[in-house]
Amino acid sequence: MAEGVRSDRGVHLITTAANVLGMDGVGVPSDPEGLRRIAWTFVWARWFFTVCGLAMWVYRPVEWPDGQAVFLPGLLVVAGLTGYTHYRLARRKSVTRGWLLANATLDVCLLSGALAAAGGFDHRFFHLLYYPQLAAYAVILTSFRLAMACTTIVAALYLAISLIAGDGIDTAAKEERTLIARIGVMYGLVVIVNVIARFERERWRRAVERERDLQRERVEFSQAVHDTTAQSAYMIGLGIDTAKAQAGDANPELAATLEATSRLSRSAIWELRHPIHRGGIYEGRALSSALRSHASSFTNITSVPCELTQVGVEPPLSTQTRSLLFSIAHNALTNAYRHADAGEVAIHLACEPDEVRLSVSDDGVGLPADYARHGRGFENMDRDARRLGGRLVVEPRGAMGGATVTCVIPRERE
Repeated sequence: MAEGVRSDRGVHLITTAANVLGMDGVGVPSDPEGLRRIAWTFVWARWFFTVCGLAMWVYRPVEWPDGQAVFLPGLLVVAGLTGYTHYRLARRKSVTRGWLLANATLDVCLLSGALAAAGGFDHRFFHLLYYPQLAAYAVILTSFRLAMACTTIVAALYLAISLIAGDGIDTAAKEERTLIARIGVMYGLVVIVNVIARFERERWRRAVERERDLQRERVEFSQAVHDTTAQSAYMIGLGIDTAKAQAGDANPELAATLEATSRLSRSAIWELRHPIHRGGIYEGRALSSALRSHASSFTNITSVPCELTQVGVEPPLSTQTRSLLFSIAHNALTNAYRHADAGEVAIHLACEPDEVRLSVSDDGVGLPADYARHGRGFENMDRDARRLGGRLVVEPRGAMGGATVTCVIPRERE
């Protein structure tokens, strides 16, 4: 079972109950990167309050009788869970809404215990710590009704503690007004944060829909290129090769012109394979599969042998990552064909625990010292590598004697 599925078990009953009650939006998928940003904010806020709590413990130890059994152990539990969440985020592992919701709920329980032990309503600032947790509920829960239901539970819990713990509420001093105001702030905070969060989720949903439409257009474009332009270019190239064979060596100038035109037509046919095979990536094709097909096309079009070797199992890669890596490989192959006079080309894909390494090597003439100034190919490859958070390494004389172009990117974490 997938790790994310296991992590979401904690909110399965809540989600089911909310759907039964008609609380819309509970099952709506979250923006993964947006959820990570929320998780990072949650972690740093927790670290801040934990450090403040430990500093208070050292500066002015808890004086209330039950505080020794609640305050410090609670801080240690929160610090441990925060450290674990921080570790998962730093390793780019998945952190789900269920995990954040469970942690926020634990914070509410620990805070309520500490508040009850500290004297309830009479404590000066403990009630303020409810607000960050309520804001977390408002962001994590996509349903406005469910967020308000959780707020009601927290408000009822705070009301019960205020009435029962310590000296309770002094109506003669009109403390009930302060209590009502504090609970009102709870609801107002949740309403404002939830509305903002819903707006951001809607904007993300529209962006996802636009990206899907764009990918669909790219796929349709690749199919159109394959069905029309690529076929026409192939027939033109076939005609040029036929004319070259018929001309023979009787006219050296004509033969040279036809040879140059034939090579130019093969180069054009090769360039048209880029959008065609890249379209497969937008349809969900694995990078290794697309590269293998591209290597085969390279051999068929240019008559230069090209093979793909792979080490390790290809990890799940985003569409953008697969697309940019594919483009880097295509540009490197294009350079090998046009400029290196290569007799053989090799593509190597290494999927290691912490990184993905893609290399294209040839046995050609290598690269001059000022290779970066010739055209925009290497500039484009370097830009794509940096967009992926990686680096481009160019060896003018690589393992096969010619140039080797290598792109190394950090492995994406689920």
